[in-house]
Amino acid sequence: MMRLLLLLMLLSPWLSAKTLVVGGTLEAPLKYLNEKGEPAGLDVDILATLFAALKQPFRVELTDSGARLTRNAEIGVYDMVFTHSYKPERESYLIYPQQSHLRHSWHFFVRKEDAGSIRYDRLSDLKPWRIGLTRDYAYTPEINAIADDPAWRVQMVTMNDLQLRKLVMKRIDVVPMPLVTAFAQIHAEGMEGKVDYLPHPFKSSPYFNAWCKARADDQTPALMQAYDAELLRMKRDGRLRALYEKHGIPYVEP
Repeated sequence: MMRLLLLLMLLSPWLSAKTLVVGGTLEAPLKYLNEKGEPAGLDVDILATLFAALKQPFRVELTDSGARLTRNAEIGVYDMVFTHSYKPERESYLIYPQQSHLRHSWHFFVRKEDAGSIRYDRLSDLKPWRIGLTRDYAYTPEINAIADDPAWRVQMVTMNDLQLRKLVMKRIDVVPMPLVTAFAQIHAEGMEGKVDYLPHPFKSSPYFNAWCKARADDQTPALMQAYDAELLRMKRDGRLRALYEKHGIPYVEP
């Protein structure tokens, strides 16, 4: 089990403000360690930019275990956790802000040269094509239903990072993936210009940096209100979009 604790202090923090502990899982390009062993990624940059404006110090603690992250959030190891979707059961230990900073948008990826000939408005549009699916992946019920249907040309694998490689090698024609995950692999493996994605998402969900109830205090409501206001300003003045562009991730309005 790997647990990484790193300090990320903002410029000119309030001396009176407590340093928030923000937990997250290692998930490039959102949260990872750079070549210096420091926390980096889109999530880290967004929070650093936002908290710099609020003069709020924080440090980042990353783990490779989602179960450990949840447990630490529940017992009060963290003040906040990075990038959680809303689920009613999580309200027992998390407090969600009003503003989301990320929208995980899932699209069908195709080869660049096929982007004009393959269209997607409904799933049946893709029936003539070879579709790559990853076993036990969180698609939609409609997509999961075609996995074992012999009327569809589905190729199943157990490792999702094989899908774009198979697409480039022309072993499949279409593969569903979230934009963030896909573009991280595209940049890492030099696939720019070789693949594209169809414009209509088949699944889209907002994600939030949430506060942990176990560590909340009487200053938390005011800080959350300031957080929401600053994140909204970042959306309106283009700073949020610029951070997405810095990391090579297509911007989808959260």
